[in-house]
Amino acid sequence: MSKKRISSIALGLLVCLIVGGVYVGTKPKAQPVAPATGFLIETRPLMSDASFTGRVAEAYRIAAEIPKVIDSLFCYCYCKKNHQHKTLLTCYTNKHGSKCDICLGEVFYAYELYNEGKTLDEIVIAVDKKFYRPYRKT
Repeated sequence: MSKKRISSIALGLLVCLIVGGVYVGTKPKAQPVAPATGFLIETRPLMSDASFTGRVAEAYRIAAEIPKVIDSLFCYCYCKKNHQHKTLLTCYTNKHGSKCDICLGEVFYAYELYNEGKTLDEIVIAVDKKFYRPYRKT
């Protein structure tokens, strides 16, 4: 092989390595994906909406109305890490859901999509897309 041919091959390999490195370095990080199974993961009873008023009572009512949907959602306030919650539905087995704007927002958005006739998978994907924020230690 001639030196010119070897140089061409080496240059081609170098370009491939640089392009590959740029691709890997700029590729978006994977988002957490909720289990869109339709089976309940959280089996504890929900708090009654009668314990609350207004918007909060509405969120607890929605969670009770569509538990399979809410149970299929990851809670983006990261209560799974901080409070050992299983899914977004866990937030409504206690008062956590009443105090957290993220939990409330996810329930209302999921309900809006549900009423539009979206499938469980479509709801999970849309909620993940809207609420996902990389977890940062504070």
